[in-house]
Amino acid sequence: MIFKILMLLLVVAGLVYWIKQPRRLQPAASYQPARPRRPVFIALCIAAAISVVAFLLTALLWMGSVAGGVTGGGYHGEADFLLPVSGSLLALAIACAVGAFLKRRG
Repeated sequence: MIFKILMLLLVVAGLVYWIKQPRRLQPAASYQPARPRRPVFIALCIAAAISVVAFLLTALLWMGSVAGGVTGGGYHGEADFLLPVSGSLLALAIACAVGAFLKRRG
């Protein structure tokens, strides 16, 4: 379990390092360059959206399995792995959303 947490922290640290790289100074040009495309911003937005959807799906599946046990279905912890997965997806979604916000602002 500690290995998974450390790997998640490594991914978040890599994203922060990648997003917050110093800007390169461009030489003064006599023409106005075209507005650059932002593929990293778009990729972070898509990753955040996918992570939120996956988080909601796993949380809903976990809640449904626990509710089956409450109503007398005999729940014995078969789907307990979904809760940490859901939490990890939520953390990833928040990290991607913060990264996209930082990329958008500057």
